[in-house]
Amino acid sequence: MDWQGIAAVITAIGVIVLGWFQYNQQTKNKETEARLKRREEEDKESRKQEKVASQMIYRELWGLLHNLDGALRVYIVQPHPLDRAKFISVQYEVLSEGMISIMPMVHRMPISHLPGFVVELESNDFLYWCSQASVKDGRARSVMHNIGTDKMCAVRMKDDGVWKGNIVVDFDDRYIDEEIVKEKLIEARTIVQYMLPEIEE
Repeated sequence: MDWQGIAAVITAIGVIVLGWFQYNQQTKNKETEARLKRREEEDKESRKQEKVASQMIYRELWGLLHNLDGALRVYIVQPHPLDRAKFISVQYEVLSEGMISIMPMVHRMPISHLPGFVVELESNDFLYWCSQASVKDGRARSVMHNIGTDKMCAVRMKDDGVWKGNIVVDFDDRYIDEEIVKEKLIEARTIVQYMLPEIEE
């Protein structure tokens, strides 16, 4: 075989190899595009579900605020990360007109800042603080005073034994029927606790 024949064979092999690489790359590109599209659709569906869950959670919180006499604010205290809780945050809250929001005060707050209060929240299914003086944790008592809360009730949320947080209602100084508040909070908990998203770190 002369040099021209060898060159033609080498060129043909090069064309075949190049074609194979191009085909292989196109296949990989299509697979990557399909994966990205799937992930995009999954993310879109996940965001849609989170939006629906948030709307339902807010609906329950608004219901508590409007149906409990003397309620100033209703919010959810959540520990995070769930597997080794170091912080508490409030990312869901509804307020009566003119009330101060607790959300910026309790955002990534180290649990060590409110140890006694957090232990009470985590350890009790239902809590009722009949006055600021009945709150043992000094910093929690100070926060209550600063935001104008006289009484508080809280119901704990758990899933498979893991503490997910508490629905808390702050009240003014008028009389409240503890049993009615407890009943309403437990009703709200049955809806909220399984759709409450974790706080992402």
